[in-house]
Amino acid sequence: MNINSIFLLLLVIAAYLNLYLTFNRTKKQKRKTILPISSKQWRDKEEDENFKSWLSNRERLKGKRKGDINH
Repeated sequence: MNINSIFLLLLVIAAYLNLYLTFNRTKKQKRKTILPISSKQWRDKEEDENFKSWLSNRERLKGKRKGDINH
């Protein structure tokens, strides 16, 4: 076996290894991840937190308008 045959064999092995690894990567990426909370539940939770924050800020600003020093 001369050097060109050895390099050709290594090139073929590298090509098949690359093809195999690429196929396995795409196979793993197709799996769906299971989320602990749905997007609708997450959105509702965020909206609820934002609303509570808005209410507390509104009450604090009302107190400042009336001249209360209680922050």
